[in-house]
Amino acid sequence: MPTITTSRLPPPTSWDEFEEICKSAFSLRWANPNLTRHGRQGQKQDGVDIYGIDSLQNSVGVQCKNTTTSISEKIVDSECLKAEKFEPTLTALYIATTADRDVNIQAYARQLSAERRKANKFPVDVVFWQDIIHDLSRDELAIRQHYPQYFGQQPASPTQLMRANDVLNITSLLDVIDFQAISKHLSLGAKYINFSIMEHLTQIESVRNSPVFNIHNQALLNSVDALINSWRKLTFLIRQSPYNSNNHNNTLIFNMPGDFCRNKEENDLFENIDSAIDELGNSIGSFCQLVNTNYLEINLEKTSAKARRLY
Repeated sequence: MPTITTSRLPPPTSWDEFEEICKSAFSLRWANPNLTRHGRQGQKQDGVDIYGIDSLQNSVGVQCKNTTTSISEKIVDSECLKAEKFEPTLTALYIATTADRDVNIQAYARQLSAERRKANKFPVDVVFWQDIIHDLSRDELAIRQHYPQYFGQQPASPTQLMRANDVLNITSLLDVIDFQAISKHLSLGAKYINFSIMEHLTQIESVRNSPVFNIHNQALLNSVDALINSWRKLTFLIRQSPYNSNNHNNTLIFNMPGDFCRNKEENDLFENIDSAIDELGNSIGSFCQLVNTNYLEINLEKTSAKARRLY
């Protein structure tokens, strides 16, 4: 039975609709729902129709060419020259086209990219119609939005689109949190602190502070911020305390000769860390319950397994 990815969905004739399809497709490719269309028809765009941050936090641009039948080497060269004027400087340029894959153009883009890298210029890649539809098909909601006639339904509502955006954003955060490992580390209490707890916070803050991170659902956003604040509080206390490093097993050990704190100040720190561990554990529990209850399309076991590779 044909699927969306094996079916030949027709490219739009409207340049505006094609740019919207590209924006959705690249948003899914880079797990970034906050790509931006650049300017409008008739304005100088410096070779960029869509810009934003990719999954590696690089500044990228997309030039959309509704060329239908083919794309030439001349067009590739021309769009690269235009995009060199774009600010901020791009890390990579993608030329999206409604044309079918062309091995000659693919080979030309690879060779041109190699030459541009040697000259300290951004590389270029040509993304053909089949590739655009493949990216778009990662989310049925996106396909339904642009091709409602294939489903006998109306385009997705703003509420549905905001939920889809929230799922993409929260998944990008979950992909750096190994909840299973963190829960095990926290169960050891204040005496033994795994380095991973601090390493997690660095990754979490990087995602949360990204200019493209955006959550529409206020309850979900509040839960995210409560989780991060609890994590920050614990990490701050750890850094203020007399821990000794044990690099052999990636652990910090509270300095407690004979299992007793050396003075009242250190005893207070130890107790505060234990309380902060409980607070973080509660925040994790509340956050996971919210996700498991309201976002069934997210599998926390899978995201934890993905995050595990980072630590």
